Amino acid sequence: MISCPTPASLYERCLDLSSKGAVGVLLSGGFNAEGYVPFEPFLDTIEKIKEQTGLFISAHTGLVPEWLAKEMGSAGVDLADFDLIGDDSTIKSVLGIEKTVEDYRSSLGFLAKHIPYVVPHICVGLHFGRLLGEFRALELASEIDPHLLVLLVLSPTSGTDFEKLVPPPINAFKKVAVKARLMFPNIDIALGCMRPRFHGRHELEFIALQSGVDRIELPGERTLEEARKMGMIVKKLYACCSVPDSVVKSGFDPKR
Repeated sequence: MISCPTPASLYERCLDLSSKGAVGVLLSGGFNAEGYVPFEPFLDTIEKIKEQTGLFISAHTGLVPEWLAKEMGSAGVDLADFDLIGDDSTIKSVLGIEKTVEDYRSSLGFLAKHIPYVVPHICVGLHFGRLLGEFRALELASEIDPHLLVLLVLSPTSGTDFEKLVPPPINAFKKVAVKARLMFPNIDIALGCMRPRFHGRHELEFIALQSGVDRIELPGERTLEEARKMGMIVKKLYACCSVPDSVVKSGFDPKR
């Protein structure tokens, strides 16, 4: 990620990216005590960027209150990437915030009301490597009729409390992915960027293909070979895995 700690730096960076042919940006950052990214100081700048560049603007939001969801939509945010959690104990013990599943449900609804595209992200094994709340999260996602769903997999991260944690078994991911495919037969499902990259990488990506996943962020070469053997048409797209087809198809090649 490119650091833009001030509205001015964000504005300059986005204008630079637009001049080089970019069609969109993803805005992210750390959450506050209420569980959302404090975009308030950046709203006027986001609106200015949208007006002057036409960039497709995605944002990791967190548990935004309705007033902020409305302001972000008015400023020109096109898509909200929303981490959706379906268990109260996971929210408290893993995220460390005093929120509930109902808070996530409410915020998801606020975003769907005020922002054109909302993409639920569900992390398999978030509760210390075991399934807890993922199927409830799928039910909540179905309430907003999303255009796309992103599945993630808990990954041990160096320097964190989860450094030595064992990722969930691949079969656990399969259960969630298959359920998601059955619940959402007409939308794309993506295997997102947060997932184990070393041990079991190919097996996870192959299971994703078998389970009906349509998009995989930076798949391995073996996965691409398997996809072709399964009769799939492989397309390389230069965009975040949650971006709509209509935007992706007009995307840019960063190597040009």
